[in-house]
Amino acid sequence: MGALTFSVRPMRHEDLRGVAELEAGVFTDWGRVHRHDTEPLPERTGEELEYAASFDPDGNLVAIVEEGALAGFIFARTWGRVGWFGTFGVPTQLQGFGIGTALLSRCIAYLRGRADTIGLETMPESGANIALYCREGFRMLPPTIVVELPLVRLSERFEGAEALLWSEADRGSRRRLIGRMAAITGGHLKGLDLRREVQALEERGLGETVLAIGRDRRLAGFALLRIAPYRERSADGRAYIHALAVRSGPGDEEILEDLLRGIWVVGKRRGFTRVVGGVQGRYARAVDLLFERGFRGVRTAVTMAAEDSLPEVFEPSDAINLGRWAG
Repeated sequence: MGALTFSVRPMRHEDLRGVAELEAGVFTDWGRVHRHDTEPLPERTGEELEYAASFDPDGNLVAIVEEGALAGFIFARTWGRVGWFGTFGVPTQLQGFGIGTALLSRCIAYLRGRADTIGLETMPESGANIALYCREGFRMLPPTIVVELPLVRLSERFEGAEALLWSEADRGSRRRLIGRMAAITGGHLKGLDLRREVQALEERGLGETVLAIGRDRRLAGFALLRIAPYRERSADGRAYIHALAVRSGPGDEEILEDLLRGIWVVGKRRGFTRVVGGVQGRYARAVDLLFERGFRGVRTAVTMAAEDSLPEVFEPSDAINLGRWAG
């Protein structure tokens, strides 16, 4: 195989259309080989790509060959001091030239300067990718479990309920709430902070944040609900729990119930029929609680973390936390 000249640079807004086409092509090919899919994967929406690219722009990268054509891409994200890289792809015909390794190494270097924990998700069928990540110093964690719940299963419990929403909070309340969010997530994994996601979802009109108040009248939990589709032509009735966190301690199951009530209210208002989310395997108690409430497992994803991440990421936790290192 001959040499191929390419360069890696930060992703630009004008790259996003090409990234959408490339990503859909890469994962259509992957799906045909590994899952025998027959339909092409729709492209990610422009709104979704702009949202993903708005975080950590210096860590979102593209590879360009000599002729100026797009040859690969990778997205980075930091949630406070927790970083991860999400969608990552190189066309089949350009694999083997070192493009993927170059993108990955530069993205990891970016994250190392900003995060104490660095993670990723990949598909369990992707043996070559898993081997690549192991060579880059990542260790396996318990798998992430993707779960789904038909909202009709909550109707009897929650009929007539109301929701407490970030979008309806006044400015003073928001100042108090936003600080508590970081305290809640930081109690699950040191440095984990989702406040940028809360604000960006609202600003871009892509989602809603459901709130739950404890008996002490302080924020005790919140859930980020994606209400805009990820991909074109994907109006399938699903809303996505982008992240969910409950303050650890007595009464946390009651707070989870409050958040599910709010999710049901938003889902009903918006005409959704199902809600989907992901739970990292270290939060095994959270998985059990969701199954008890009618969720079912849909699939799993391999989850890995850099071996020099905070030790607690490799340990089990009783916290109620949903969220994926994917996107």
